[in-house]
Amino acid sequence: MNAKQEFNVEETSLINSEERAFAREELVYNVTEDLLVILEDLEVNKKELARRLGKSRSYITQILSGSRNMTLGSFSDICFALGFKPEIKLPVQEEVKKEEMINRFYSESWITEGKSFKRTKSTVKLSMNVIDKSDPIHWARVA
Repeated sequence: MNAKQEFNVEETSLINSEERAFAREELVYNVTEDLLVILEDLEVNKKELARRLGKSRSYITQILSGSRNMTLGSFSDICFALGFKPEIKLPVQEEVKKEEMINRFYSESWITEGKSFKRTKSTVKLSMNVIDKSDPIHWARVA
C-alpha cells in the first residue's frame, strides 16, 4: 500500500468515525429532549422523577443532560415511571434485503415488455423506478 492509499484509508476511517459520533450525539439529544418535553407535559419535575425511580436528583440531571450514558434499561425505567411503555423502531431487515436485491437486479440488467436491456449511461434510476431513455415505450408511460 502506498502513502496515497494509506492516507485515503485513514481519511475514510476519520469520516466514518465523525459520522458515527454525530449520529450518537444526535440520538442522545433527541431522546433526552423528548423526555424533557414529556416531563413538562406531565408536569413532573426532576425531583419527582428521581423519587419515582429511587435515584438521586443529580443522577436524573446527568441522564437528561446527556452527560451520563443512558442505558436501554434506564430509558425503560424512566418511561415506565412516566406512565408509558418505551418503543424503539429499527429498519426491518426484510425490507432492507428486498431493496438491496432490487437495486442489484436493476444495476445489472432489467426486463421491460419481455425484452432484456443492458444498463447503459442513458439509464435514469429514481428510487425503484428505472427508465431507459432510449426506449420510447417508457417515455410514453411517463408522459
